[in-house]
Amino acid sequence: MSPHRDDDPSALFGRDGRPRRRPGGPSGDSAARGPRDHRVDDHTSDDLDDFHPPNPRNPLAGARPGVVLGVTMFVGSLVVLLLLIWLPLTLPGFVGPGLVGLALVGLVVLFLQMPQNRTGGGDGAQV
Repeated sequence: MSPHRDDDPSALFGRDGRPRRRPGGPSGDSAARGPRDHRVDDHTSDDLDDFHPPNPRNPLAGARPGVVLGVTMFVGSLVVLLLLIWLPLTLPGFVGPGLVGLALVGLVVLFLQMPQNRTGGGDGAQV
């Protein structure tokens, strides 16, 4: 057992600042090497810069028109209804129930766009 404590710097470094040889550790020049002595080759850094992230697809590009119509009706009517609540406007009495009805029709359109049959026979445990 060493007479020095683990946190005592004199056990790790000599008076000249160089690291001391530790019992059972590497000796010579390799003992003085650390992570800051690592050098990267130029040709390996060129390989790291070749990554280009893929462009995300437009989510509406492959969507069915019925789905886009249903989402637009549902979300649009709710946004307009919330805006009309906070805006100081005087509107006819049928606007509020009409927007709620439009949101319900949008939900019905979305439910009608759902597939009738399941494709694939898996149990759903896929990544």
